[in-house]
Amino acid sequence: MSIVTVIPGIEGELDLDTGCINWQGSKFGNGYGRKWLDGKTVLVHRLVLESKIAGFLDSGHFACHTCDNPGCINPEHLVAGSAAENTGQMMGRNRKTPRRKSISGIGKLSIAQLREIQTKYLAGTIKNHLAKEYGVDHDTITKILKANIPHNFTTVSPNFLGEIQDNGCILFQGSKDGQGYGRYFKNGKSKSVTRAILALQLGYELPTSMDACHTCDRPSCINPEHLWAGTRTQNLLDASKKGRTQGKSHPLSNAKLDWEKVREIRQKLAAGERMKDVAEQYSVGRKTIHDIKYHVTWKVEGEEVPVPRMGGSLDRKLTFAQALEIRERIQAGESLAKIAPDFGVCKSVISDIKNNITYKGV
Repeated sequence: MSIVTVIPGIEGELDLDTGCINWQGSKFGNGYGRKWLDGKTVLVHRLVLESKIAGFLDSGHFACHTCDNPGCINPEHLVAGSAAENTGQMMGRNRKTPRRKSISGIGKLSIAQLREIQTKYLAGTIKNHLAKEYGVDHDTITKILKANIPHNFTTVSPNFLGEIQDNGCILFQGSKDGQGYGRYFKNGKSKSVTRAILALQLGYELPTSMDACHTCDRPSCINPEHLWAGTRTQNLLDASKKGRTQGKSHPLSNAKLDWEKVREIRQKLAAGERMKDVAEQYSVGRKTIHDIKYHVTWKVEGEEVPVPRMGGSLDRKLTFAQALEIRERIQAGESLAKIAPDFGVCKSVISDIKNNITYKGV
């Protein structure tokens, strides 16, 4: 890894093939680097261009990439431009993001049914009969008949529109959050598309302590074969193995800790200090200490990540007798928040025991 200092406090990894200097810290869902500065989030490539063009930040201009790489912070790859110039570059290089595709009737009908309607109409079935057969109104049938349905579009139960990719991913065509995960509204609340698909596949709703994880690492993918249910720890371990946690664990990111403090923390934990006490000493959450202890974050390059044993954590802190006591106290009506401090663990550990995610043999 070749690390280059672009301007004081901002560094990146040099790609010798392209000349890009890739920001290794936190990024937005669209790939642009971000940094917390003076109480607000700023775009890293705009800060870099300010060092090249004095007064750029206050000019209202865009920081455009000549390399078309959102994560690049090489000053030589950045130019100032107006909104019109930026859009013109996108169009000229065929980079304009297509608008989200929608097809009439997709909320009630599958892609296969839409194609059936078009075929039956061409065969002579009138619109009123089609509307009655498929349970939609006449206007919807008219719109369906006019729709141009791409050949690689499909519907994933329960009726989520997706676009099939060559690698097997099915990319959701509806609304997405900032990280690219599909969202939909149900009973006035925004819900996760992947969790809904996985719940239908498994036959039960996922508990809040479990994540809908991707084998393909594509947040917008809704292919049921690419989804699996795992605990938050399993999801983080999977991300670390695939090199997807660098922005959180890399020393160049906007972290409270550095490698010296991380080594101190691991030494204290090895000496028997509780994660709760260590977290208080360093003013971080217990989850941060947990991830450092198990090398989910602050992982040395090439280091093998340990995998938890079935039914508990890497070096199970609680005994099965304690897990049984915890379940008895929960049944007696005690809250998770009250039980957790008594055993020196966080509330999520108690929640996993309650839901039989860990300590299943008790």
